[in-house]
Amino acid sequence: MNSTDEFRGARRGLWRRLRKRVVPLAVLALGATLLTTPVAAAVTRAAGPAPCPQLPCQGSDPGAVTAWQSGGAPKLVKEAVLASGTRIKLYTGRPAWDTAGWVYSWAEVQLSGVGADKGRGWLKTEENLGDGINIESALEHPRSYRDSSGTTGMYVYDTTRYGVVHANGACVTDGRETGCVNATTSEVESVGPCAGWCSDADPEAIPVSDWSYVERSSYDRVQLPSGASVQKADGRLKQGSYLGWAEGELPAGGRFWLEAWQGAGRWGEVYTEFTPEGASRTESGSTRAYSWLPELRACVSDSTGTACTRDPDAATTAPTEAPCAVLPCRDVDQASVTEWMPNYEPRLVEDADIYQGGRLKIYEGRPAWDPYHLYYWGEAELPPGRAGVSATLMTHTATGVDSRAQRPVPLPGTRLTASGTTRMTPLDPLSDGKIAGLVVDGRNWAFATHQGNNMYMTAEEGPVGPCAPGEACEGVKPASVTKWTSVATDWATAVLPGGAAVTLSGSRPDWSVSDYYAWAHSTAQGATVWLEDRKPDGSYEKVAGDAEMRATSGRYVRACISQGSATACTKASP
Repeated sequence: MNSTDEFRGARRGLWRRLRKRVVPLAVLALGATLLTTPVAAAVTRAAGPAPCPQLPCQGSDPGAVTAWQSGGAPKLVKEAVLASGTRIKLYTGRPAWDTAGWVYSWAEVQLSGVGADKGRGWLKTEENLGDGINIESALEHPRSYRDSSGTTGMYVYDTTRYGVVHANGACVTDGRETGCVNATTSEVESVGPCAGWCSDADPEAIPVSDWSYVERSSYDRVQLPSGASVQKADGRLKQGSYLGWAEGELPAGGRFWLEAWQGAGRWGEVYTEFTPEGASRTESGSTRAYSWLPELRACVSDSTGTACTRDPDAATTAPTEAPCAVLPCRDVDQASVTEWMPNYEPRLVEDADIYQGGRLKIYEGRPAWDPYHLYYWGEAELPPGRAGVSATLMTHTATGVDSRAQRPVPLPGTRLTASGTTRMTPLDPLSDGKIAGLVVDGRNWAFATHQGNNMYMTAEEGPVGPCAPGEACEGVKPASVTKWTSVATDWATAVLPGGAAVTLSGSRPDWSVSDYYAWAHSTAQGATVWLEDRKPDGSYEKVAGDAEMRATSGRYVRACISQGSATACTKASP
């Protein structure tokens, strides 16, 4: 093994450990009174039992803490305020029920003014691993974020403790600005027309104040004898996005457009026309702007000729003919591809590997006959003669702070029940869908996803549970779960006037690929207990009975109790 292999192996191991550390968290309501309650009054109350059977708790309600350890009352760490009035506050505290004395953190989100209906706040983890490696990731627990005013759940603040969920930062956005805080900084930045990857932005509509810079180099401008010209422009938004677009003048008709660099190979410097609508024009003006790597160039054409910026003499040999009439092609054997685009030859991007069990390797490539899509296929190794084995390619949504909590979707025609290779399936690199894969060897499963902070090959593993891996199980009792990926924690409690109480709890069983589960439970005698979740129209419906687990996002789920004529429900996260 050379030094590069050793580095890659160490890097893969690092990311595997990080993913196992960044497990789910919880979002609950905290009254403003908690943060203004006198410390002396708080610490003199009874501590009460911990909201989880094993410390540290993950996602518990800071508003339910009745006592804090000496010197550990809630403390405001940092606050960020947006121009709209929306704000985020990061707090720390040491609840009395944590006998180990660990410091917990949570965020208070206040959405107001313009953009309140689009606002959202979330907790994040920032970790400096040395050697210039700084990892920043949003927590994935269903109660670690909010889309309305209120308070998130609590998580361990100290990032040095191994094997638990950490939160040492928080962010809030109203669609126009994003504010983030941690122990030392409070920053507010303009969101601009898009965050990160801009698939369609109008550069002329972006306010000057949103730009860090705009560059129009003479090297990126060409002109035809007719006077028609095109200028390739580049800019960086203050929120971090790099954009490229073309500005053209067409005094006598013609067209100008953007082209994307595909690589340097035996064809020379290969560019192909960028296909999104808005990347070309037939009248003077500006194309749409895109965050696109590799680089773009601009071309212009009319009756007097054609010219392109950057290497105008580069070869543009047409690639081989596609095996289908309309791109993208489907159900194509990767072995039939005789030529790949330069720099897009087949490469391994994910590896779902069960220890001493099944395996699914996911490959990515771009055939020469389709410069606009990326194609994926899987190679499965499945144990022979065993029931319940399979390997499936999936897509996984890459948007939102809670993206990994969204259930992956199987791709049609990519399921194998024996060792072999799937057919190729295409994905648009501008879409939110990222490739993922699930392998089951009849006893255990492994899941790998190529999105979010997962920059290198990593996989999560677990045992086969009461239903097929990747599906939501129904009617399962929490008492039947022998192991949780994170500590099962009480999220909220509601109490009837007579003292009968119902508790909302949640966590992710080790047999669940991506779903978190919630359940309602009570020790009250003669009471009716159930779980509700919100429907699209805003009303609530019963989704599970007493101590029955239900797969949920955790944002709107609530536990209810009824005794006699009295009924009470926990406050849903929003």
